[in-house]
Amino acid sequence: MGKFFIFILLLLFMDRALFAQDRQSISGIVFEDLNRNGKMDKGEPGITGVAVSNQREVVLTDRQGRYTLPARTPMIVFVSKPAGYAIPLKENNLPDSYYIHQPDGSPSYLEYPGIRPTGPLPSSLNFALYRQEEADTIHALIVGDPQPRDNKEVAYFRNDILNQMSGIPADFYLALGDIAYDNLKTYPPYLEAVSVLNVPQYNVLGNHDMNYRAKDDGQSAETFKRYFGPADYSFNYGKTHFIILDNVQYMGWDSVKNKHGRYRGFLNKQQLQWLKNDLRFVPQDHLIVVAVHIPFFSPLFKGEAVNVGNRDLLFKLLEDRGHLLFLSGHMHFSEHFLMPDSAGWRGKAKLYRMNLGAGCGAWWSGPKDERDIPLSYCLDGTPNGFYRFSFFGDQFDYRFYPANLPQDFQIHIVSPPDTVANTDSVYIIANVFNADPQARVTVKLDSGVPFPMSRYTGKDPFIENYLQKYKDNFPHWINRAARTLHLWKADLPKDLTVGVHLIEVQATDWLGHTYRGRRVFEFIQ
Repeated sequence: MGKFFIFILLLLFMDRALFAQDRQSISGIVFEDLNRNGKMDKGEPGITGVAVSNQREVVLTDRQGRYTLPARTPMIVFVSKPAGYAIPLKENNLPDSYYIHQPDGSPSYLEYPGIRPTGPLPSSLNFALYRQEEADTIHALIVGDPQPRDNKEVAYFRNDILNQMSGIPADFYLALGDIAYDNLKTYPPYLEAVSVLNVPQYNVLGNHDMNYRAKDDGQSAETFKRYFGPADYSFNYGKTHFIILDNVQYMGWDSVKNKHGRYRGFLNKQQLQWLKNDLRFVPQDHLIVVAVHIPFFSPLFKGEAVNVGNRDLLFKLLEDRGHLLFLSGHMHFSEHFLMPDSAGWRGKAKLYRMNLGAGCGAWWSGPKDERDIPLSYCLDGTPNGFYRFSFFGDQFDYRFYPANLPQDFQIHIVSPPDTVANTDSVYIIANVFNADPQARVTVKLDSGVPFPMSRYTGKDPFIENYLQKYKDNFPHWINRAARTLHLWKADLPKDLTVGVHLIEVQATDWLGHTYRGRRVFEFIQ
């Protein structure tokens, strides 16, 4: 009886201990690491007003740099980089701004390795920051969907995109998801390749970055977490607050069909709660940039895999904000517009929404150029490439860089053909890669007076012909062009004289950028 009584007391004690552990908090200090050794030494001050989160709650450090947060298992505790400070960088220039608490590690059944067991929480979690001077204008190199299948395609990305990026000054690099193409073994060589830019690198989780064998969404990002840390986080430069969100919800491995399951665009309750808490500490006069993989809304493409079904909950959190920009990838085409009423946006700000094409274009497919790299146009006719964004005050600006093409190649005049014998039913057609639907586009023939072109929604004739002409260089499922919002056309004048003519197209977009394109053709009879 005595041994049994002791046994019961022991069980009660263990239960209470575990219950207490579930309810414990985690504390620490965010400090200025004056000697940059990663440790808080005597005389190194705490930093006040820094946001620290456990993926749900967000608190600001006090005057001594101290914070306290509720602890959960599992969780990631992370710091949001404040303006005027830098976060120490780990190998390959990844920010060392987080701690993963996952005592049991990731499930062992996953195809790709996740988190090793971390053990119990430490008694204190301190985070180092370095003070840095930040210019009034911040520059970022941003790319959609690198998406390499293997090391060969990592080399394509390195030689086609990163080689060009390396000559452009920037403060950080951001990839908008699909860092891999299902094969998560490409993460290490990708990270090493990006590290040559020598700036902090941030990465969004995409649908091809999931561990497909996962039973549910909660376990699908274990490998991504191993290499990149949290999939939802924020950081600040100047008066710009950047929010990175994983908006891909995975339904889990399909055990019936023995294949990966479905996914959809969605934000869960914890993400929305974290975001609400994060926004409490962002001043109203700041620009908020939300970077995700799946677009929140597309006017041309329907379905839960290409839109975010509960975007209204996010819109509600942002409706009183005055300066907003949404960035996304996923679609392998460019699509820029102001968020319309039909998307459910009722906020006071003009909500700029930009889908930035794909670094891999049409999944690294197509005929190869002189470098043995595929000429991988996106399916709307936009060349694969990347962007350089500039952020200043509450404003932004950008420039598209087509891969291995002149920087001023921003308009492709895809019609008329090189030689025209009959002007009937022949149009001047221009693909203005980064124009919004309200852009002003004009065309001039030879030394004539410019006249307006009309925007239409359709498919780029160039890319339609390209896919057909080089169909043997594409997998069978890449067989059709995508409809796009950035095509303009005008009638070819009927009174053309026989001979060679010059077409000049000029476009002015929503931010006042002016692009020009030219095409020479011959009219014969």
